[in-house]
Amino acid sequence: MRTPIHILILLLLLQTTFSNAQRATDKNHINIDPLLPWAGTYQIQYERAIGHRFSVSISTGYKFSSGNLDISSIDFDRFVTNEFDFKGIKLIPEFRWYFQESHDGLMGFYVGTYFRFQNRKGDIAGTYTAVDNQVSEILIDANLRTFNPGLEVGYKLNLNKGFFIDFIIAGPGLSFNTLELNEVTPVPQAFYDDLTDSLKRLGIIDLIDPDFEINGNQKTELKLIAFRYGIKIGYSF
Repeated sequence: MRTPIHILILLLLLQTTFSNAQRATDKNHINIDPLLPWAGTYQIQYERAIGHRFSVSISTGYKFSSGNLDISSIDFDRFVTNEFDFKGIKLIPEFRWYFQESHDGLMGFYVGTYFRFQNRKGDIAGTYTAVDNQVSEILIDANLRTFNPGLEVGYKLNLNKGFFIDFIIAGPGLSFNTLELNEVTPVPQAFYDDLTDSLKRLGIIDLIDPDFEINGNQKTELKLIAFRYGIKIGYSF
């Protein structure tokens, strides 16, 4: 007959074994960015361990709103827009390497690579006033596709009971954008000339592509420097 102390030791051993087994299976991480809805986007990420230090993941998101776009804020004061939204999907596959093995699994500092794809559509509507004060109605169907490879550095902090915080500290990259504008009503060429000049005055576009020019009813290719950062909260199991 087993004594109470033997039973207690057996229970402790079983609990330890179960805890270790459970910890070893914590290879699945799910997280969300709680701040992105303020920017009009919902996003969720699934990360899977493929070793003690490596992981692959996929993030999916949907941009449901882009708010107001005030073109006059970049010195294009002859164009006044109505409120419009750019909506579309976002996909981000990632590969990460964690600096150290952790008994919590996929925690601590990491470096990685990511590839972001976005496809957003919306209507651009407003009025354009030319230099001679002639006013034109502007109505354009816009489609913006973005391919963005990049690197990232971050830190994942273990909290309690499987919960964690994922800090993406820096994620520099380069975005390749394709902007397609289809006129619903005819648009004067002066509108595109003024828009191109205004964007070039930002400095970044002219630095990367001095020959950049926006035209209607055709595709415009645009390369830009991209950045990725954020804070995510999640749960591992």
